[in-house]
Parts: sequence; structure tokens; C-alpha cells
Amino acid sequence: MKKFATFALLMTAAFLGVLAALRLDRWVERRDNSVIPGITTPLPAAPAEFTPAAAFDFRAAAKKIMPAVVSIDKSEAWRDMWSDRVSLVNTGTGSGVIISPEGHILTNNHVIEGAATITVRLADGRSFEAKLIGTDPRTDLAVVKVEGNNLSVAELADSSKLEVGSWVMAAGNPLGYANTLSVGIVSSLNRSLQAGREGTLLVDAIQTDASINSGNSGGPLTNDRGQVVGVNTAIASPTGGSVGIGFAVPINRAKLVVAELIKFGRVRYGYSGFIVVNSPEVLRDPRARRYIQQQVGTAPPETGLVVSRLDPAGPSARAGLKTLDVIQKADGRSMSDPSDLLKLLLEKKVGDSLKLDVWSAGESRTVNISLADTPTGA
Repeated sequence: MKKFATFALLMTAAFLGVLAALRLDRWVERRDNSVIPGITTPLPAAPAEFTPAAAFDFRAAAKKIMPAVVSIDKSEAWRDMWSDRVSLVNTGTGSGVIISPEGHILTNNHVIEGAATITVRLADGRSFEAKLIGTDPRTDLAVVKVEGNNLSVAELADSSKLEVGSWVMAAGNPLGYANTLSVGIVSSLNRSLQAGREGTLLVDAIQTDASINSGNSGGPLTNDRGQVVGVNTAIASPTGGSVGIGFAVPINRAKLVVAELIKFGRVRYGYSGFIVVNSPEVLRDPRARRYIQQQVGTAPPETGLVVSRLDPAGPSARAGLKTLDVIQKADGRSMSDPSDLLKLLLEKKVGDSLKLDVWSAGESRTVNISLADTPTGA
């Protein structure tokens, strides 16, 4: 009896094993056919163009860019109020990148602004006193130059080919830590923002989550091949430290600025000779509306840019533009924010024309302006 029970138990176990094997075979078959047990609909195939994200090795890119990254120290002249003696005081450190064999270095204007002396330290340990070639506060870019041999020169890419999600690297000297590299992605493109310095507007800026801190300013933002795609310029932060929202000037815009700075020492933007109220909400403010109505005799429109100041000898005054005129369109583009006009003017050169559709004391008219060269000191 005991032998029979043992035999029955063994047969039952064998049967269950075979059954389990059959179920496993069926599951494997279903898995291979992209069918989940209990679900008869096949899973959709991945699109042909889909490529899984790969883990990148940035060592080659780092070796390519880091020799061209420099540290920039700014010293300003300070006068002792008691002895009237003038001394040089180090007032800031930033970054830059060598962009020509002749020693031209691209950086931010705010890195070298107000400097009495500019000292550049190369990745190989050499140190030079740099000559200021030119600055452009509007884009917060500047070019300085050193006299040295065997300089490592960065390769400049085409920033228009960047896409959201592309890998990027931020190189520089954050918080005094020289030869530092951080990695992230392009978080967004074509950001426009006021960069905290008067008259500075970052247009079509690259946004990245690569860590950017104080001292990174002026250093290169590169792609995953070590080619420069931007100039690290600003961060958005509630604390002053990196929170993963950094901005860089696209290298395509920087190339245009660099060419002008090297040739003329400044960027020759077309000069309009007028300034608008720096607030998109001014025409919705009851007090502002009452003031304009009192001055011109009728209520203004609710959208547009209010002309606040005119150069009496400038091209806009000569063309008939008046203070408190409201610019509604410029070259056919609607104007609702001061940055709309600034972006348009950044594209303009000396001799270009600017067509304004304006509201003027209750009448609509067109003002055609021939842009002049910016007066010295303007």
C-alpha cells in the first residue's frame, strides 16, 4: 500500500512537472511573440526610427575642449580715501575660451567689466596679461587677447543644430575650482530673458541643466563632441547657486558679435534714437493711461510700446516720431513687450531701415527710420 502511495505521488509530481513545463513553454512562446499571458493583442513594435538612449563617454570631448578653456581674473583700481593712493584689487574671476590661434578669447562682458587689468591663466599653467579688444553689453559678450605660442583653440559648432535633449557640457572655473566640467542636456531653446544687467537681453538663449555657478560665466558650453555651442552667461536661482536652470548665448550669435568686436572694437548696431517704457503692462495702468490722455488729449490703445525718450538729433526724431507715441508694429511684427523691439533691433545694422506703425495722439501713421551708427557714449 505504501509503495502504491509513493508511486502515485511520484506520478502526480511528474504530471505537474510536465504541466508546468508546458505552461512555461507556452509562456516563452507568447513572450517571443510579444504577447503577455492573458492578453492576446500583440504589443506594438518600436518605430523604425527609434534609437534607445546610450550612455555616453565624455572623456574624448573633455580632452578636446579643456585645453582651450581659460580662467580670467579681473583687477580694478581702488583709491584709498585716507592716503589717496591707488591700488589694484582682484574683484572677480570668470572663464573664457580661446577661439583663434592669434590668442583671441571669448568671454562675458560682466566678467571683465570695469577691469584695470585682466589676467588670463591657461590650462597648461601659463599666465598672461590680456588686452581688451572690445565689449558688447547688449549680448554680455567680450573679446580679450593674449600674446602666446602653441595655444589650444576650441572648435566652434553650429548652434542651430542643437535640439532639446541633446547632451551638453559646461566648462570653466566655478567657485574658483579651475578646469571643472559638468554635464547635462539642453533643457530648452530660444529663451529670451533680461540677464540682470541694464540693457542686456539674452535672445534665443540655450537653457541647460548642466551645473553652472559663479565663475562659470564666459566659459564654453559644448556638445558631446567637445565643440562650442554657446557661452555660459546666467542662471535662474532663488539662492544664487546652481539649481539646474542655466543659460548660454548661442555661439552662432556670438560669432557675429566677435567679428564686429575684432574689426571695430564694438558692435555697430543700427541706432534708432528712441527709448520705450520698459514695461509691457504700462498701457494697462490707469495712472499711465490718464497721464498720456492728459498730455495728448485722447486715451491711448491698450497694447503697444510707449516712446518715453527721443534723441532730438537722432534718426527717429528726424523721421517724425514723438514722445508718448505708441508703437504697435515694427517691420510688420506686433509689439507687445519691450523685448520684442530689442530682439528686432539686435538684427539691425547701420543703414538698415525700420518701419514703425504708431498711434500718435489718436491717429495712426507710419514712421520710416533710416538707422544710423551709434554715437560714441550712447
